Amino acid sequence: METQKNYPKNTPRDFNHHADHAGTNPNRYSDKSMKQFKKEVKNKKSIIMNNKKVIIGVAAGVAALAVAAIILKRKGYLDGLTEKAEELGGKIKDKYASFKETAGKKLDEAVQKGTEIADKMHSKAEAAANTSA
Repeated sequence: METQKNYPKNTPRDFNHHADHAGTNPNRYSDKSMKQFKKEVKNKKSIIMNNKKVIIGVAAGVAALAVAAIILKRKGYLDGLTEKAEELGGKIKDKYASFKETAGKKLDEAVQKGTEIADKMHSKAEAAANTSA
């Protein structure tokens, strides 16, 4: 006599070879999908751990820079730094102004030469039209 198992009507009898409600195969009950799931969980944990390591590294770097700045400030190494930075900024500003002025002059010269060439071509075209007419 064969015993019949009582499965719910909507549950398949062979869990390894059916498509689940999303239509994927192998389904959520198979060994292969369980291994894949564990692998994905492990990868997500490693990504989270990597993010934590990056955050800790950045925080440690900021702390080290803060300590170095405090030490340099106390020893007086940073006192003349602002004056030097302002001096450098002034030099750069002057160079930019002179560059801008030079570029403006060259542009004006190029426009002037262009109008001269255009006037010459126009006068030559008028002369050629008058001689042919």
